[in-house]
Amino acid sequence: MSKNFVKQFREKQAVKKAEWYNLRPMLGYYNWAMFYILLGGREAGKSYSVTDFFVHQFVTKGTPFIWLRLTETAANNLLANNAEKLVDPDIRRRHNLDLRTRGNNVYAIETQDKVVKHKDGTETIKKVIVKKTLMARVYALSTFYNDKGSIFDKDFLKFFECYNIGIDEFEREKGEKNTFDITYSLVNQLENLVRSTKDHIRIFFLGNTLEEASDILCAFNFIPEKWGIFKLKKKRAVIQNIEPSEAYLARRKGTIADILLPTASTFTNKIDTDNTLLYQGRLKEPEYVIKFTKDKNDWFTVWDGNIVKKYNGEKKTVIPMRPYLDAIYQPKLVNNIITLFDTRSFMFNNLITFKQFQGCLELLKPRK
Repeated sequence: MSKNFVKQFREKQAVKKAEWYNLRPMLGYYNWAMFYILLGGREAGKSYSVTDFFVHQFVTKGTPFIWLRLTETAANNLLANNAEKLVDPDIRRRHNLDLRTRGNNVYAIETQDKVVKHKDGTETIKKVIVKKTLMARVYALSTFYNDKGSIFDKDFLKFFECYNIGIDEFEREKGEKNTFDITYSLVNQLENLVRSTKDHIRIFFLGNTLEEASDILCAFNFIPEKWGIFKLKKKRAVIQNIEPSEAYLARRKGTIADILLPTASTFTNKIDTDNTLLYQGRLKEPEYVIKFTKDKNDWFTVWDGNIVKKYNGEKKTVIPMRPYLDAIYQPKLVNNIITLFDTRSFMFNNLITFKQFQGCLELLKPRK
């Protein structure tokens, strides 16, 4: 039995027994990875571990970090009460951090006592700020257009070794309104922050496993259906689908979620994939192309009557799902496409295509 096998076996056993998530294995891919995607049940310790790493980088190297949430409300919630929900109290105590917020910025401050003399001759001690250092910036994806041209620091990497960016709860919850394109907003907000920077970037996506695959996972063209670490070198991404440890399951047993929603994937980290609409046979003839936007990533080709596949240059009749897409817009055909999807008449060549097609439909104007 090789030493390497024994080492891997011991590491797996340690993970099974660990109560909280450990980020360290993911950091080993920094030599080539830019994106680190962590998927796991609630209260597994994903956000805590990444925040702890970011704060450690700030304390030891002075590197500030960036934290992103989907909406402006969620971002403001993190900034409230001097960012009390951004950095856990025990992390603050361990590093002796005193934080203050101003706008989107979070500062670590140092204070000293100052004697204040009053007119009546009495004296009081007042703490005054003698130093403040930028520790973090918090932004929303949904309002990226407000930040264009105003938040990029062209000299950042001259003073700090790496961009540390966290994107927390990047997936919409079940039932949450689909009011904006997450992927489009994410790309634009990251463009606001780092522009053309290609190296010295760590971008962490932190999400719960949901019944439906997220927009972001579809953008990476990979949905993990098993537990483990998956390396997508062409995408410069590492995805970890975190298996619940024995200690985690024991801690969660008997909680409100365990009693009332015991099978919800956001708590169990288990996802039951509906494969009934997937078609794995050979395709014969493309029939028409469905366009949702001017972006070819939102184009689909229907083969053999009802098999939907991503567009690959097929020269066929176009059905535009919106006006002004260089083809005749016909509301009846649009409604027909929607009806075919709603009645599960379409089939798809893979799960990614299904989720992307579904996402494009959801972004259409609400239909009566």
